[in-house]
Amino acid sequence: MKKGLFLGLCFGFLGMLQAQDTSFGVSFQGYPAGFIPTLNLEHFLTDNTYLVFRVGANFTDRKDFSDVNVSEEGEGFGGSLGLQKHFSSGPGEFVAGFNVDVWSMNIDWTDIGPADAPIRGSSYVVIVQPWLEGGYFLPIKNGGSKIGLTAGFGREINAITRGDEVEQGFIASLSLKYLISI
Repeated sequence: MKKGLFLGLCFGFLGMLQAQDTSFGVSFQGYPAGFIPTLNLEHFLTDNTYLVFRVGANFTDRKDFSDVNVSEEGEGFGGSLGLQKHFSSGPGEFVAGFNVDVWSMNIDWTDIGPADAPIRGSSYVVIVQPWLEGGYFLPIKNGGSKIGLTAGFGREINAITRGDEVEQGFIASLSLKYLISI
């Protein structure tokens, strides 16, 4: 199932590269317990409305952020589908959007068991993460590329869990993005 999801995201992503009115780029999204590097694709629906596709990796070290376990660390892959509106302002543009991420992650955890003995385990989790995003992009001198900073707020929902429960909840993030029109 994981390989099929990953291949489907990649082929859809590559198919969009053939289309006109498309931007391609990279982003680095940081949140208090981890980071997410991605490849991004924006496909123009109208002059100021874009479909956003992302594929990438998610690395987390929840330290003491978890109310479920003493520590949780993990990694996985996934992607996003979103809709963004762009609003021209000054030399650049404001963006506002709604995204839904799906992450397939393996989380190693540590907790305290009976008689204060440490216990360890690993859980597989499929996380669905709806989130809102807003920010500002500036064009780079060559005219075909832009760089932006966005902030996001959403919720992690453990849709599938194999193994013991791991943390889920609200999440905030900052993203640095670079896009070039193709």
